[in-house]
Amino acid sequence: MRRLGIIIILVFLSGIIIGVPGEIILRKRRNDRESVRSAAVKRFLFQTPESMEEWDIKGLSRRRTDYSLTQYKEKKCVKAASRDSAAILYYKQQLSREECPHVSWDWVVEKFPVRKSEEDLKNKEEFDFGAQLYVMFQSRFFLRGKAIQYVWAEKLPVGTVSTSPYTKNVRLMVLESGISDGWKHEVRNIADDFQALFGEELKKDISAIAFMTDSDSTGSSAVAYYGNIALGSGNMADERTEETGDKKTADLSQWLFGFRFWDNNERRSHQTAK
Repeated sequence: MRRLGIIIILVFLSGIIIGVPGEIILRKRRNDRESVRSAAVKRFLFQTPESMEEWDIKGLSRRRTDYSLTQYKEKKCVKAASRDSAAILYYKQQLSREECPHVSWDWVVEKFPVRKSEEDLKNKEEFDFGAQLYVMFQSRFFLRGKAIQYVWAEKLPVGTVSTSPYTKNVRLMVLESGISDGWKHEVRNIADDFQALFGEELKKDISAIAFMTDSDSTGSSAVAYYGNIALGSGNMADERTEETGDKKTADLSQWLFGFRFWDNNERRSHQTAK
């Protein structure tokens, strides 16, 4: 990812997403000692164009990764095709840290970025990955915002973790590695992963999730597919699912700078199936 893109995404991930609009899922009172219930889950099955309407896009380099609805290996999904490009799809949703927050999704990488050197989570010069999913946490202060970056690597062992080479507030975790002959399903306990990666208890609510395939740092190309993304609380094995399609009213620039609403032309650029 080129320098300008890095600056943008670091601001994006570092917590200027303060007080973002969006429904709060089952926020419990602090004195409520009842057991955590299985919650209604915000789920995106990407069956129709409307399922993309709550996802916004932000370009992070001079070229954008193309995101389009498609079908891959018998599953409707989002195809991410990167050609020397970087762009992130993000969804703003506040989820209480007190509700045993979980995130789940399906993904598969078809083509990895081509590197000149060995794959390394700390290599700034070739900081591209076939597939990534982010969980961001609220913060009142820009430099204190934290994020988890889940990665599908090409050669690194599953379980590899690292601090981002750009900021200590973003931690990476490799969940999958290498070419797969089919979809992989992930279910992550966000609080547990936060504890493992940062060495401290999660004390901030979730504010957004995002996913990205990029290849601009390597000047190559990459292709991945994402589907069945869900964000919720409690036991997600018993979740009630809901395909959503309500339009949002503000974009990343409103998060970052607080003065401009979404450019409709930019929104439409990723909603059309290729």
